[in-house]
Amino acid sequence: MQNPLIELSQALAETVGAAAQSVVAVSARKNGYQSGILVDSTRILTVDPGVEQEEDFQVLLPSGEVAVASLLGRDPSGDLALLQLQKPFIDAPVLPLAGSATLGELIIGISRSPETGPNASLAMLSSLSGTWRTWKGGKLDHFIKLDLPIYPGISGGLALRADGSLLGMISTGLARGTSVVIPSSNLHLFVETIAAHGELGRGYLGVGLQPVPQPAGMIVLNVEPDSPSALAQLMVGDVILAIGGQRAIDFGCIQEFLEPPHIGQQISILISRAGHEMELQIEIGRRPSGRVAA
Repeated sequence: MQNPLIELSQALAETVGAAAQSVVAVSARKNGYQSGILVDSTRILTVDPGVEQEEDFQVLLPSGEVAVASLLGRDPSGDLALLQLQKPFIDAPVLPLAGSATLGELIIGISRSPETGPNASLAMLSSLSGTWRTWKGGKLDHFIKLDLPIYPGISGGLALRADGSLLGMISTGLARGTSVVIPSSNLHLFVETIAAHGELGRGYLGVGLQPVPQPAGMIVLNVEPDSPSALAQLMVGDVILAIGGQRAIDFGCIQEFLEPPHIGQQISILISRAGHEMELQIEIGRRPSGRVAA
């Protein structure tokens, strides 16, 4: 009878060997290098910081070939960037997307280094919760934290479940001192949105806001000319009490209506002006990727 630890070790090795064929190393001249995930034969997902103000990137493919890629789109708020290879990599495998993860299960992390090739590590899924807004304003479908050692190049790497399905992409830039997984559902939405629109637009109102206790809401500090708020006749000093029928007591309440699905929609806002409540209609505008303020 075979030792179960040997069986586990062999199964992990096979999973890593297969999945490593989807992981590349992306040269980001300011930050050295980071990992990336082959979406298909021409597109690569990676983290955002290394691609800022860059044009062409050297990519080390699983075959050992060095290829050139350009930037297709980015979402700094979600720490995501999508690159396009100049020449297709025909051997790119497609990883199945993972289903629901479970707190405490083992997760495999895979990255790639120009010096040593693929790197693998094993971690426990140490924290799992519902939707989470990053400190940059992006929204992830789940907060997933791994007790994974942080080493150079790990950001942008794969996070795999034991069955070899893609849990998401590893990011070290969304939570200080720890590894967070950008869920596969967010990766899929980002890729599809870039393909359809060329950018991951964020909604905006065109106002500066600050919470106030009485009446509880968000006071308008400034209004951008020709913005959705200006067109809706919002004024400095107005207090937004509710948006879309929901109380507006902090920035999080407002940001919920700045997500891509709301862009172009007419939303009702309840305001207090000079002590009188009134309702206005405002159309959520589209702000280019990277701008996440209201």
